[in-house]
Amino acid sequence: MQLFVIGGTGYIGSVVCQRLLADGHVLRGLARSDESAAQLSEAGVEPVRGSMGDSDVIREAAAGADGVVQIATGGFLIQALETVSEAALTTDAILEALAGTDKPYVVTGGTGAWMDTGLVNPERVVTEADPMTPPFFYKHFQAITEKVLSAKGVRTVIVSPGQLYGRRGGYIGPIARMFNGLRKHGVVHAVNYDNAVTFVHVDDLADLYAIVLQDTSARGLYFAATDTVPVLQVAKAVSAAAGLGGEVELVDYLTMRALNGRFNELDFFGNVRASSAKAQKELGWRPHRPGVIDDLATLPKPLDLNSVYPEPKRHAAAARVSF
Repeated sequence: MQLFVIGGTGYIGSVVCQRLLADGHVLRGLARSDESAAQLSEAGVEPVRGSMGDSDVIREAAAGADGVVQIATGGFLIQALETVSEAALTTDAILEALAGTDKPYVVTGGTGAWMDTGLVNPERVVTEADPMTPPFFYKHFQAITEKVLSAKGVRTVIVSPGQLYGRRGGYIGPIARMFNGLRKHGVVHAVNYDNAVTFVHVDDLADLYAIVLQDTSARGLYFAATDTVPVLQVAKAVSAAAGLGGEVELVDYLTMRALNGRFNELDFFGNVRASSAKAQKELGWRPHRPGVIDDLATLPKPLDLNSVYPEPKRHAAAARVSF
């Protein structure tokens, strides 16, 4: 298929594009800068210059494709609040372009939109049938999800992954923030709480994208979740990977916020245990990469944070947010 990809230069997008190209698909990708265009070209993806707010560009590219893969849906955390209008315009343009064609439109979500505190039922496992409970900075995605899944004449699929790991240096979410805290303080801070987070290896996630594009029965919402691990255990694994012997410095929530920011606090306060049984049963998805703890154990020692885990700009910005 000839596919139009939005978000093909990011951590997830670059791996997904690599997988889709290996499957023989021809890719065109949205590029908002010369740097992004060059990165896409080098990867074998034809760049289409424009941004998520350029409805005409997106509409034309989507109409000329056999399907659309939208990996970028407005950014992470607080960044998402700044791109709500662009995300909505992108969705509208693609649905309009594909209306009545039954072509695939695959959108990236996230299991974080089903986050709870774990106080009522800490062992609760969520599925695609459960209502979304997004934190305020992802609230807009609930409306986008409902619009995409209710669209007529388009084969819409939303893939909602857990926290990402795999391919050294590409961690997104709690692990990245723990490494950033280590860079700042020389220790890994943690809260002594039992909440857990669902993870998925980026290559297993790419496999699921490939499946939903090929399998015309794939419609609706699918969780991409393989590894549910207590956040405290993850913190100890980060410490071990950094050569600190798995030792962490336990603090309370307010201290965590003061030291590392609001989102580091939320990493321990939020609880997301998601099941991917639907994707595995309906689509035959078979995730098989090492779990997140095993993956962290394979990192080279001594660990050079500046080369292996440079601080992503979005996490640096998020750390300065107060709410």
